[in-house]
Amino acid sequence: MNRSLFTLFLLFVCFLSATAQSPFRVVGYMPSWSGDVNAVQYSKLTHINYAFLLPTATGGFQAIDNPSKLQSLVSTAHNNGVKVLISVGGWNGGDHSAFESLSGNSSYRSTFVNNMIGFVNQYNLDGIDIDWEYPDLGASANNYISLMTQLSTEMHNRGKLLTGAIVGTDGASILSSAFALVDFYNLMAYDYNNFDHSTYTYATQSVSYWLGRGLPASKLVLGVPFYGRPTWESFAQLIARGADPYADIFGNVGYNGITTIKKKTNLAFDQGSGIMIWELSQDATGANSLLSAINEVVVSRTGTTVPIGKVITLKGNNNLYVSGENGTTAMNCNRATPGTWEQFSVLDAGGGKIALRSMGKYVSSENGQQPITCNRATAQDWEKFIWITNSNGTISLQCNNNAYIGSENGAAAMSAFRTAIGTWESFNYSVVGNVVGSIYAQATPGSNAATSLATMSPMDKSTKATTVFNVYPNPVVSGGNLQVKIPAYSGKSEVRVVLLSAGRQVVQQQQAHTGSFVMKMASLPAGSYFLEVTYDGKAYTQQVIIQ
Repeated sequence: MNRSLFTLFLLFVCFLSATAQSPFRVVGYMPSWSGDVNAVQYSKLTHINYAFLLPTATGGFQAIDNPSKLQSLVSTAHNNGVKVLISVGGWNGGDHSAFESLSGNSSYRSTFVNNMIGFVNQYNLDGIDIDWEYPDLGASANNYISLMTQLSTEMHNRGKLLTGAIVGTDGASILSSAFALVDFYNLMAYDYNNFDHSTYTYATQSVSYWLGRGLPASKLVLGVPFYGRPTWESFAQLIARGADPYADIFGNVGYNGITTIKKKTNLAFDQGSGIMIWELSQDATGANSLLSAINEVVVSRTGTTVPIGKVITLKGNNNLYVSGENGTTAMNCNRATPGTWEQFSVLDAGGGKIALRSMGKYVSSENGQQPITCNRATAQDWEKFIWITNSNGTISLQCNNNAYIGSENGAAAMSAFRTAIGTWESFNYSVVGNVVGSIYAQATPGSNAATSLATMSPMDKSTKATTVFNVYPNPVVSGGNLQVKIPAYSGKSEVRVVLLSAGRQVVQQQQAHTGSFVMKMASLPAGSYFLEVTYDGKAYTQQVIIQ
Protein backbone atom coordinates (compact mmCIF):
# COMPACT_ATOMS: atom_id res chain seq x y z
CA MET A 1 0.00 0.00 0.00
CA ASN A 2 1.48 3.35 -0.99
CA ARG A 3 1.97 6.07 1.60
CA SER A 4 -0.73 8.47 0.38
CA LEU A 5 -3.33 5.69 0.27
CA PHE A 6 -2.32 4.42 3.69
CA THR A 7 -2.63 7.93 5.17
CA LEU A 8 -6.02 8.37 3.57
CA PHE A 9 -7.18 5.00 4.81
CA LEU A 10 -6.13 5.76 8.39
CA LEU A 11 -7.92 9.09 8.31
CA PHE A 12 -11.03 7.45 6.95
CA VAL A 13 -11.05 4.74 9.59
CA CYS A 14 -10.36 7.25 12.34
CA PHE A 15 -13.29 9.32 11.16
CA LEU A 16 -15.58 6.32 11.39
CA SER A 17 -14.35 5.27 14.81
CA ALA A 18 -13.81 8.60 16.51
CA THR A 19 -15.44 11.96 16.86
CA ALA A 20 -15.38 14.22 13.83
CA GLN A 21 -13.72 17.59 14.22
CA SER A 22 -16.38 19.97 15.46
CA PRO A 23 -17.49 22.74 13.12
CA PHE A 24 -19.24 24.40 16.09
CA ARG A 25 -17.14 27.33 17.32
CA VAL A 26 -15.66 27.07 20.78
CA VAL A 27 -13.87 30.35 21.49
CA GLY A 28 -11.75 30.74 24.61
CA TYR A 29 -10.15 33.94 25.85
CA MET A 30 -6.66 33.64 27.31
CA PRO A 31 -5.45 36.67 29.29
CA SER A 32 -1.86 37.78 29.00
CA TRP A 33 -1.67 37.82 32.82
CA SER A 34 -3.08 34.38 33.59
CA GLY A 35 -3.06 30.83 32.32
CA ASP A 36 -0.46 28.36 31.07
CA VAL A 37 -0.19 27.79 27.32
CA ASN A 38 0.73 24.16 27.94
CA ALA A 39 -2.36 23.53 30.08
CA VAL A 40 -4.89 24.48 27.40
CA GLN A 41 -7.21 21.72 26.12
CA TYR A 42 -6.65 22.61 22.47
CA SER A 43 -8.61 19.67 21.09
CA LYS A 44 -11.78 21.14 22.61
CA LEU A 45 -11.36 24.63 21.11
CA THR A 46 -11.60 26.16 17.66
CA HIS A 47 -10.41 29.71 18.45
CA ILE A 48 -8.37 31.39 21.19
CA ASN A 49 -8.42 35.16 21.75
CA TYR A 50 -5.31 36.55 23.44
CA ALA A 51 -6.33 39.44 25.70
CA PHE A 52 -5.64 42.32 25.55
CA LEU A 53 -3.86 44.67 23.17
CA LEU A 54 -4.59 48.25 24.25
CA PRO A 55 -4.94 50.96 21.58
CA THR A 56 -3.73 54.54 21.91
CA ALA A 57 -5.69 57.65 21.07
CA THR A 58 -3.79 58.30 17.83
CA GLY A 59 -4.04 54.80 16.34
CA GLY A 60 -1.06 53.09 17.88
CA PHE A 61 -1.09 50.47 20.60
CA GLN A 62 0.68 49.85 23.86
CA ALA A 63 3.29 47.14 24.08
CA ILE A 64 1.67 43.72 24.33
CA ASP A 65 2.02 42.04 27.70
CA ASN A 66 3.97 38.80 27.75
CA PRO A 67 4.79 38.59 24.00
CA SER A 68 6.67 35.31 24.42
CA LYS A 69 3.48 33.77 25.78
CA LEU A 70 1.60 34.95 22.70
CA GLN A 71 4.26 33.49 20.42
CA SER A 72 4.12 30.15 22.23
CA LEU A 73 0.32 30.18 22.16
CA VAL A 74 0.21 30.76 18.40
CA SER A 75 2.73 28.02 17.69
CA THR A 76 1.06 25.45 19.95
CA ALA A 77 -2.47 26.32 18.86
CA HIS A 78 -1.62 26.15 15.16
CA ASN A 79 0.01 22.77 15.68
CA ASN A 80 -3.35 21.65 17.09
CA GLY A 81 -5.47 23.21 14.35
CA VAL A 82 -6.75 26.06 16.54
CA LYS A 83 -6.94 29.67 15.32
CA VAL A 84 -5.54 32.53 17.43
CA LEU A 85 -6.79 36.11 17.36
CA ILE A 86 -5.63 39.18 19.23
CA SER A 87 -8.35 40.80 21.31
CA VAL A 88 -8.07 44.59 21.29
CA GLY A 89 -9.49 46.70 24.11
CA GLY A 90 -11.32 45.00 26.95
CA TRP A 91 -12.97 46.66 29.91
CA ASN A 92 -9.80 48.58 30.83
CA GLY A 93 -11.42 50.09 33.90
CA GLY A 94 -14.24 51.49 31.78
CA ASP A 95 -11.84 53.69 29.80
CA HIS A 96 -12.57 53.44 26.07
CA SER A 97 -11.38 56.93 25.22
CA ALA A 98 -8.66 55.61 22.90
CA PHE A 99 -11.28 53.92 20.72
CA GLU A 100 -13.38 57.08 20.74
CA SER A 101 -10.43 59.16 19.60
CA LEU A 102 -8.92 56.94 16.92
CA SER A 103 -12.26 55.90 15.39
CA GLY A 104 -13.42 59.49 14.98
CA ASN A 105 -10.35 60.65 13.07
CA SER A 106 -9.78 59.24 9.57
CA SER A 107 -6.00 59.58 9.84
CA TYR A 108 -5.82 57.93 13.27
CA ARG A 109 -8.22 55.25 12.07
CA SER A 110 -6.04 54.39 9.07
CA THR A 111 -2.97 54.34 11.29
CA PHE A 112 -4.68 51.92 13.65
CA VAL A 113 -5.77 49.61 10.82
CA ASN A 114 -2.26 49.56 9.37
CA ASN A 115 -0.79 48.86 12.79
CA MET A 116 -3.20 45.98 13.24
CA ILE A 117 -2.17 44.51 9.90
CA GLY A 118 1.45 44.69 11.00
CA PHE A 119 0.70 43.12 14.39
CA VAL A 120 -1.25 40.24 12.86
CA ASN A 121 1.59 39.56 10.42
CA GLN A 122 4.28 39.85 13.10
CA TYR A 123 2.69 37.19 15.32
CA ASN A 124 1.22 35.04 12.53
CA LEU A 125 -2.28 35.55 13.89
CA ASP A 126 -5.54 34.45 12.28
CA GLY A 127 -7.35 37.72 12.85
CA ILE A 128 -8.43 40.35 15.36
CA ASP A 129 -11.22 40.61 17.89
CA ILE A 130 -12.41 44.15 18.67
CA ASP A 131 -13.55 44.40 22.28
CA TRP A 132 -14.66 48.03 22.53
CA GLU A 133 -16.63 48.27 25.79
CA TYR A 134 -18.68 50.14 24.63
CA PRO A 135 -19.45 52.62 21.84
CA ASP A 136 -22.01 55.28 22.75
CA LEU A 137 -25.09 56.16 20.75
CA GLY A 138 -24.73 58.79 18.07
CA ALA A 139 -21.35 59.76 16.65
CA SER A 140 -19.52 57.06 18.57
CA ALA A 141 -21.75 54.33 17.09
CA ASN A 142 -21.15 55.65 13.58
CA ASN A 143 -17.40 55.85 14.16
CA TYR A 144 -17.46 52.23 15.29
CA ILE A 145 -18.96 51.31 11.92
CA SER A 146 -16.27 53.29 10.09
CA LEU A 147 -13.54 51.51 12.03
CA MET A 148 -15.03 48.05 11.56
CA THR A 149 -15.58 48.69 7.85
CA GLN A 150 -11.88 49.43 7.28
CA LEU A 151 -10.79 46.52 9.44
CA SER A 152 -13.21 44.18 7.68
CA THR A 153 -11.85 45.08 4.26
CA GLU A 154 -8.20 44.76 5.23
CA MET A 155 -8.56 41.58 7.28
CA HIS A 156 -10.78 39.76 4.81
CA ASN A 157 -8.61 40.77 1.85
CA ARG A 158 -5.79 38.97 3.64
CA GLY A 159 -7.83 35.91 4.53
CA LYS A 160 -7.99 36.91 8.20
CA LEU A 161 -10.89 36.97 10.64
CA LEU A 162 -12.61 39.97 12.14
CA THR A 163 -14.73 39.32 15.22
CA GLY A 164 -16.05 41.42 18.05
CA ALA A 165 -17.19 41.15 21.66
CA ILE A 166 -20.52 42.83 22.36
CA VAL A 167 -22.81 43.27 25.35
CA GLY A 168 -25.42 40.61 26.04
CA THR A 169 -28.47 42.88 25.75
CA ASP A 170 -29.25 46.57 25.26
CA GLY A 171 -26.57 46.96 22.60
CA ALA A 172 -28.23 49.69 20.56
CA SER A 173 -24.89 51.38 19.89
CA ILE A 174 -23.83 48.38 17.79
CA LEU A 175 -25.72 49.30 14.62
CA SER A 176 -27.14 46.51 12.50
CA SER A 177 -24.86 47.49 9.62
CA ALA A 178 -21.99 46.02 11.64
CA PHE A 179 -23.33 42.49 11.29
CA ALA A 180 -22.16 42.11 7.70
CA LEU A 181 -18.65 43.28 8.60
CA VAL A 182 -17.68 40.56 11.08
CA ASP A 183 -17.19 36.82 10.84
CA PHE A 184 -18.99 36.45 14.16
CA TYR A 185 -19.83 38.31 17.36
CA ASN A 186 -19.14 37.02 20.89
CA LEU A 187 -22.08 37.88 23.13
CA MET A 188 -20.91 38.77 26.65
CA ALA A 189 -24.02 37.28 28.24
CA TYR A 190 -22.67 37.74 31.75
CA ASP A 191 -22.05 40.52 34.31
CA TYR A 192 -25.73 41.45 34.01
CA ASN A 193 -25.78 42.20 37.72
CA ASN A 194 -23.80 41.27 40.81
CA PHE A 195 -25.16 37.82 41.66
CA ASP A 196 -27.37 35.99 39.16
CA HIS A 197 -25.36 37.72 36.48
CA SER A 198 -25.37 34.93 33.89
CA THR A 199 -28.42 32.75 34.26
CA TYR A 200 -29.80 30.52 31.53
CA THR A 201 -32.75 32.91 31.28
CA TYR A 202 -30.39 35.80 30.59
CA ALA A 203 -28.62 33.70 27.94
CA THR A 204 -31.94 33.13 26.14
CA GLN A 205 -32.74 36.83 26.43
CA SER A 206 -29.34 37.72 24.98
CA VAL A 207 -29.71 35.34 22.06
CA SER A 208 -33.26 36.52 21.36
CA TYR A 209 -32.23 40.17 21.55
CA TRP A 210 -29.48 39.89 18.95
CA LEU A 211 -31.39 37.56 16.63
CA GLY A 212 -34.25 40.03 16.85
CA ARG A 213 -31.88 42.80 15.87
CA GLY A 214 -30.96 40.86 12.73
CA LEU A 215 -27.67 39.26 13.72
CA PRO A 216 -27.53 35.99 11.75
CA ALA A 217 -27.47 32.88 13.90
CA SER A 218 -24.41 31.82 11.89
CA LYS A 219 -22.56 34.78 13.43
CA LEU A 220 -23.87 34.48 16.98
CA VAL A 221 -21.50 33.01 19.57
CA LEU A 222 -22.91 32.83 23.09
CA GLY A 223 -20.56 33.86 25.90
CA VAL A 224 -20.39 32.02 29.23
CA PRO A 225 -18.45 32.87 32.42
CA PHE A 226 -15.95 30.60 34.12
CA TYR A 227 -16.20 32.67 37.32
CA GLY A 228 -18.73 33.73 39.93
CA ARG A 229 -20.01 37.02 41.28
CA PRO A 230 -19.85 39.06 43.43
CA THR A 231 -16.55 37.57 44.62
CA TRP A 232 -15.08 37.22 41.08
CA GLU A 233 -13.69 33.83 42.09
CA SER A 234 -12.81 31.44 39.30
CA PHE A 235 -14.83 28.25 38.89
CA ALA A 236 -11.72 26.32 39.96
CA GLN A 237 -11.49 28.37 43.18
CA LEU A 238 -15.17 27.86 43.94
CA ILE A 239 -14.88 24.09 43.48
CA ALA A 240 -11.79 24.07 45.72
CA ARG A 241 -13.84 25.84 48.40
CA GLY A 242 -16.54 23.16 48.24
CA ALA A 243 -18.98 24.45 45.62
CA ASP A 244 -21.06 21.86 43.77
CA PRO A 245 -19.68 21.64 40.20
CA TYR A 246 -23.23 20.99 38.90
CA ALA A 247 -24.93 23.82 40.80
CA ASP A 248 -25.07 27.59 40.19
CA ILE A 249 -25.06 28.98 43.71
CA PHE A 250 -22.51 28.65 46.51
CA GLY A 251 -23.31 30.79 49.52
CA ASN A 252 -23.64 34.31 48.16
CA VAL A 253 -21.86 33.53 44.87
CA GLY A 254 -23.65 32.98 41.57
CA TYR A 255 -21.82 31.00 38.88
CA ASN A 256 -22.43 28.54 36.02
CA GLY A 257 -22.01 24.88 36.87
CA ILE A 258 -21.75 21.94 34.49
CA THR A 259 -25.51 21.53 34.09
CA THR A 260 -26.08 25.15 33.08
CA ILE A 261 -23.00 25.23 30.84
CA LYS A 262 -24.28 22.19 28.94
CA LYS A 263 -27.74 23.71 28.67
CA LYS A 264 -26.27 26.94 27.28
CA THR A 265 -24.14 25.01 24.81
CA ASN A 266 -27.26 23.28 23.51
CA LEU A 267 -28.94 26.68 23.24
CA ALA A 268 -26.00 27.93 21.19
CA PHE A 269 -26.29 24.90 18.91
CA ASP A 270 -29.99 25.45 18.36
CA GLN A 271 -29.96 29.22 17.87
CA GLY A 272 -26.36 30.25 17.26
CA SER A 273 -23.06 28.97 15.95
CA GLY A 274 -20.76 28.68 18.93
CA ILE A 275 -19.89 29.21 22.58
CA MET A 276 -17.38 31.71 23.98
CA ILE A 277 -15.56 31.45 27.31
CA TRP A 278 -14.22 34.11 29.61
CA GLU A 279 -11.71 32.80 30.46
CA LEU A 280 -9.72 29.59 30.06
CA SER A 281 -7.45 29.79 33.10
CA GLN A 282 -10.47 29.90 35.42
CA ASP A 283 -11.59 26.37 34.56
CA ALA A 284 -11.39 23.42 36.91
CA THR A 285 -9.48 20.31 35.94
CA GLY A 286 -10.45 16.69 35.42
CA ALA A 287 -14.08 15.64 35.65
CA ASN A 288 -15.16 19.13 36.80
CA SER A 289 -13.82 20.96 33.74
CA LEU A 290 -16.44 23.24 32.20
CA LEU A 291 -14.63 23.14 28.85
CA SER A 292 -14.90 19.36 28.94
CA ALA A 293 -18.62 19.72 29.65
CA ILE A 294 -18.94 21.93 26.57
CA ASN A 295 -17.00 19.38 24.55
CA GLU A 296 -19.32 16.59 25.66
CA VAL A 297 -22.22 18.49 24.10
CA VAL A 298 -20.19 19.21 20.97
CA VAL A 299 -19.37 15.52 20.59
CA SER A 300 -22.97 14.46 21.11
CA ARG A 301 -24.27 17.08 18.68
CA THR A 302 -21.72 16.89 15.86
CA GLY A 303 -19.60 13.81 16.22
CA THR A 304 -20.64 10.27 16.83
CA THR A 305 -24.07 10.47 15.22
CA VAL A 306 -22.89 11.37 11.72
CA PRO A 307 -23.71 8.31 9.55
CA ILE A 308 -20.56 8.35 7.43
CA GLY A 309 -20.56 5.50 4.95
CA LYS A 310 -24.33 5.03 5.16
CA VAL A 311 -27.15 5.48 2.66
CA ILE A 312 -29.94 7.56 4.20
CA THR A 313 -33.29 9.14 3.48
CA LEU A 314 -34.20 12.61 4.73
CA LYS A 315 -37.71 13.50 5.80
CA GLY A 316 -38.94 17.05 6.37
CA ASN A 317 -41.44 18.40 8.89
CA ASN A 318 -44.25 17.69 6.41
CA ASN A 319 -43.45 13.96 6.72
CA LEU A 320 -42.36 13.86 3.07
CA TYR A 321 -38.98 12.81 1.71
CA VAL A 322 -36.27 15.02 0.24
CA SER A 323 -35.74 14.26 -3.44
CA GLY A 324 -32.71 14.76 -5.67
CA GLU A 325 -35.19 15.36 -8.51
CA ASN A 326 -33.33 13.09 -10.95
CA GLY A 327 -30.33 15.41 -10.75
CA THR A 328 -31.94 17.82 -13.21
CA THR A 329 -33.94 20.44 -11.29
CA ALA A 330 -34.04 22.11 -7.88
CA MET A 331 -34.52 19.68 -5.01
CA ASN A 332 -37.80 19.46 -3.13
CA CYS A 333 -39.21 17.90 0.02
CA ASN A 334 -42.24 16.39 -1.65
CA ARG A 335 -41.94 12.62 -2.05
CA ALA A 336 -44.39 10.31 -0.28
CA THR A 337 -42.10 7.29 -0.73
CA PRO A 338 -38.32 7.10 -1.15
CA GLY A 339 -37.12 5.97 -4.57
CA THR A 340 -33.55 5.91 -5.85
CA TRP A 341 -33.31 9.72 -6.07
CA GLU A 342 -34.55 10.04 -2.50
CA GLN A 343 -31.62 8.04 -1.12
CA PHE A 344 -28.32 9.77 -0.33
CA SER A 345 -24.87 8.40 0.40
CA VAL A 346 -23.18 10.21 3.30
CA LEU A 347 -19.49 10.66 2.52
CA ASP A 348 -16.62 12.14 4.51
CA ALA A 349 -15.68 15.40 2.77
CA GLY A 350 -12.83 16.24 5.18
CA GLY A 351 -12.52 19.04 7.73
CA GLY A 352 -15.50 17.80 9.73
CA LYS A 353 -17.84 18.12 6.74
CA ILE A 354 -19.88 15.63 4.76
CA ALA A 355 -21.03 15.34 1.15
CA LEU A 356 -24.34 13.87 0.02
CA ARG A 357 -24.51 11.89 -3.20
CA SER A 358 -27.50 10.38 -4.99
CA MET A 359 -27.09 8.21 -8.08
CA GLY A 360 -23.55 9.45 -8.62
CA LYS A 361 -24.37 13.17 -8.31
CA TYR A 362 -23.57 15.43 -5.37
CA VAL A 363 -25.98 17.73 -3.56
CA SER A 364 -24.94 21.37 -3.97
CA SER A 365 -25.95 24.60 -2.24
CA GLU A 366 -25.16 26.46 -5.48
CA ASN A 367 -22.88 29.15 -4.03
CA GLY A 368 -25.60 30.00 -1.53
CA GLN A 369 -27.42 31.92 -4.27
CA GLN A 370 -29.62 29.32 -5.93
CA PRO A 371 -31.95 26.51 -4.84
CA ILE A 372 -30.44 23.26 -3.60
CA THR A 373 -29.66 20.89 -6.46
CA CYS A 374 -28.26 17.39 -6.89
CA ASN A 375 -26.27 17.86 -10.08
CA ARG A 376 -22.58 18.14 -9.27
CA ALA A 377 -20.03 15.67 -10.64
CA THR A 378 -17.54 16.34 -7.82
CA ALA A 379 -17.69 17.64 -4.25
CA GLN A 380 -16.12 21.11 -4.08
CA ASP A 381 -16.70 23.72 -1.33
CA TRP A 382 -20.42 24.24 -2.06
CA GLU A 383 -21.07 20.51 -2.06
CA LYS A 384 -19.78 20.08 1.49
CA PHE A 385 -21.99 20.47 4.55
CA ILE A 386 -21.74 20.55 8.33
CA TRP A 387 -23.96 17.86 9.88
CA ILE A 388 -25.61 19.21 13.03
CA THR A 389 -27.55 16.99 15.43
CA ASN A 390 -30.26 19.01 17.14
CA SER A 391 -31.28 18.50 20.76
CA ASN A 392 -34.61 16.96 19.69
CA GLY A 393 -32.86 14.28 17.64
CA THR A 394 -33.42 15.88 14.24
CA ILE A 395 -30.50 16.99 12.06
CA SER A 396 -29.71 20.15 10.14
CA LEU A 397 -27.26 20.82 7.31
CA GLN A 398 -25.14 23.97 7.32
CA CYS A 399 -23.77 25.25 4.00
CA ASN A 400 -20.53 26.96 3.08
CA ASN A 401 -22.13 30.40 3.58
CA ASN A 402 -23.09 29.43 7.17
CA ALA A 403 -26.77 29.29 6.19
CA TYR A 404 -28.91 26.20 6.70
CA ILE A 405 -30.76 24.11 4.15
CA GLY A 406 -34.50 24.69 4.41
CA SER A 407 -37.23 22.46 3.05
CA GLU A 408 -39.25 25.63 2.34
CA ASN A 409 -42.39 24.38 4.08
CA GLY A 410 -42.38 21.45 1.69
CA ALA A 411 -44.06 23.66 -0.90
CA ALA A 412 -41.25 25.29 -2.87
CA ALA A 413 -37.76 24.39 -4.05
CA MET A 414 -35.32 23.83 -1.20
CA SER A 415 -32.83 26.63 -0.55
CA ALA A 416 -29.82 27.58 1.56
CA PHE A 417 -30.87 30.98 2.85
CA ARG A 418 -31.87 30.27 6.44
CA THR A 419 -29.76 31.94 9.15
CA ALA A 420 -31.21 29.91 12.04
CA ILE A 421 -32.38 26.36 12.61
CA GLY A 422 -36.16 26.32 12.65
CA THR A 423 -38.84 23.71 12.12
CA TRP A 424 -38.32 23.57 8.36
CA GLU A 425 -34.54 23.46 8.65
CA SER A 426 -34.69 20.26 10.68
CA PHE A 427 -34.90 16.79 9.15
CA ASN A 428 -35.36 13.25 10.35
CA TYR A 429 -33.10 10.71 8.73
CA SER A 430 -33.20 6.95 8.37
CA VAL A 431 -30.35 4.64 7.43
CA VAL A 432 -31.38 2.33 4.58
CA GLY A 433 -28.05 0.77 3.68
CA ASN A 434 -24.28 1.01 3.50
CA VAL A 435 -22.15 2.82 0.95
CA VAL A 436 -19.89 0.23 -0.63
CA GLY A 437 -16.54 1.35 -1.99
CA SER A 438 -17.02 4.74 -0.32
CA ILE A 439 -13.30 5.11 0.33
CA TYR A 440 -12.94 5.84 -3.36
CA ALA A 441 -15.09 8.91 -2.93
CA GLN A 442 -12.32 10.47 -0.88
CA ALA A 443 -9.74 10.24 -3.68
CA THR A 444 -8.37 13.54 -4.92
CA PRO A 445 -6.41 14.23 -8.11
CA GLY A 446 -2.87 12.92 -7.80
CA SER A 447 -3.48 11.12 -4.52
CA ASN A 448 -3.38 7.58 -5.95
CA ALA A 449 -5.97 6.85 -3.29
CA ALA A 450 -7.70 4.08 -5.21
CA THR A 451 -5.85 1.52 -7.23
CA SER A 452 -7.34 -1.95 -6.86
CA LEU A 453 -9.43 -4.18 -4.64
CA ALA A 454 -6.26 -5.12 -2.80
CA THR A 455 -6.14 -1.58 -1.38
CA MET A 456 -9.73 -1.35 -0.21
CA SER A 457 -10.63 -0.84 3.42
CA PRO A 458 -11.73 -3.88 5.45
CA MET A 459 -15.31 -2.60 5.30
CA ASP A 460 -15.19 -2.47 1.50
CA LYS A 461 -13.36 -5.78 1.17
CA SER A 462 -16.14 -7.48 3.10
CA THR A 463 -18.61 -6.59 0.35
CA LYS A 464 -16.50 -8.39 -2.29
CA ALA A 465 -17.28 -5.85 -5.00
CA THR A 466 -16.10 -8.25 -7.70
CA THR A 467 -19.08 -10.49 -6.93
CA VAL A 468 -21.52 -7.58 -6.71
CA PHE A 469 -20.91 -6.66 -10.35
CA ASN A 470 -18.51 -7.87 -13.02
CA VAL A 471 -16.91 -5.94 -15.87
CA TYR A 472 -15.03 -7.39 -18.85
CA PRO A 473 -12.88 -7.15 -20.70
CA ASN A 474 -10.74 -5.34 -18.18
CA PRO A 475 -8.45 -3.80 -19.41
CA VAL A 476 -10.68 -2.49 -22.20
CA VAL A 477 -9.49 -0.69 -25.31
CA SER A 478 -10.35 2.99 -25.72
CA GLY A 479 -13.60 3.23 -27.68
CA GLY A 480 -14.43 -0.43 -27.08
CA ASN A 481 -17.37 -2.11 -25.36
CA LEU A 482 -17.44 -2.90 -21.65
CA GLN A 483 -19.81 -5.65 -20.54
CA VAL A 484 -21.39 -5.04 -17.12
CA LYS A 485 -23.15 -7.85 -15.25
CA ILE A 486 -24.88 -7.61 -11.86
CA PRO A 487 -25.74 -11.13 -10.64
CA ALA A 488 -27.78 -9.97 -7.61
CA TYR A 489 -29.76 -7.25 -9.41
CA SER A 490 -33.38 -7.36 -8.24
CA GLY A 491 -34.90 -5.61 -11.23
CA LYS A 492 -36.76 -3.22 -8.89
CA SER A 493 -34.64 -0.09 -9.34
CA GLU A 494 -32.85 1.86 -12.00
CA VAL A 495 -29.16 1.08 -12.45
CA ARG A 496 -26.93 4.10 -12.82
CA VAL A 497 -23.40 3.64 -14.15
CA VAL A 498 -20.80 6.39 -13.89
CA LEU A 499 -17.25 6.24 -15.26
CA LEU A 500 -14.90 8.42 -13.24
CA SER A 501 -11.39 9.56 -14.00
CA ALA A 502 -8.56 8.98 -11.52
CA GLY A 503 -9.26 12.51 -10.25
CA ARG A 504 -12.94 11.60 -9.61
CA GLN A 505 -14.31 13.59 -12.55
CA VAL A 506 -17.35 12.12 -14.31
CA VAL A 507 -16.36 11.31 -17.89
CA GLN A 508 -19.27 9.10 -18.95
CA GLN A 509 -22.58 7.85 -17.56
CA GLN A 510 -25.68 5.90 -18.50
CA GLN A 511 -28.79 4.25 -17.00
CA ALA A 512 -30.19 0.75 -17.35
CA HIS A 513 -33.03 -1.41 -16.04
CA THR A 514 -31.35 -4.76 -16.42
CA GLY A 515 -28.62 -6.68 -14.68
CA SER A 516 -26.62 -7.21 -17.89
CA PHE A 517 -25.80 -4.50 -20.38
CA VAL A 518 -23.05 -3.05 -22.55
CA MET A 519 -21.37 0.29 -21.90
CA LYS A 520 -19.78 1.64 -25.06
CA MET A 521 -16.61 3.35 -23.94
CA ALA A 522 -15.83 6.75 -25.36
CA SER A 523 -12.46 7.39 -26.96
CA LEU A 524 -10.62 8.18 -23.76
CA PRO A 525 -6.92 8.46 -22.92
CA ALA A 526 -5.31 5.29 -21.64
CA GLY A 527 -5.11 5.04 -17.88
CA SER A 528 -6.86 4.07 -14.65
CA TYR A 529 -10.58 4.85 -14.24
CA PHE A 530 -13.29 3.90 -11.75
CA LEU A 531 -16.68 2.50 -12.61
CA GLU A 532 -19.39 3.25 -10.03
CA VAL A 533 -22.59 1.21 -10.25
CA THR A 534 -25.55 2.37 -8.14
CA TYR A 535 -28.73 0.34 -7.60
CA ASP A 536 -31.07 -0.67 -4.78
CA GLY A 537 -29.82 2.26 -2.73
CA LYS A 538 -26.16 1.19 -2.74
CA ALA A 539 -23.09 2.29 -4.67
CA TYR A 540 -20.31 -0.10 -5.74
CA THR A 541 -16.99 0.80 -7.33
CA GLN A 542 -14.36 -1.06 -9.32
CA GLN A 543 -11.23 -0.02 -11.10
CA VAL A 544 -11.25 -0.14 -14.89
CA ILE A 545 -8.12 0.11 -17.02
CA ILE A 546 -8.39 1.66 -20.47
CA GLN A 547 -5.63 0.77 -22.91
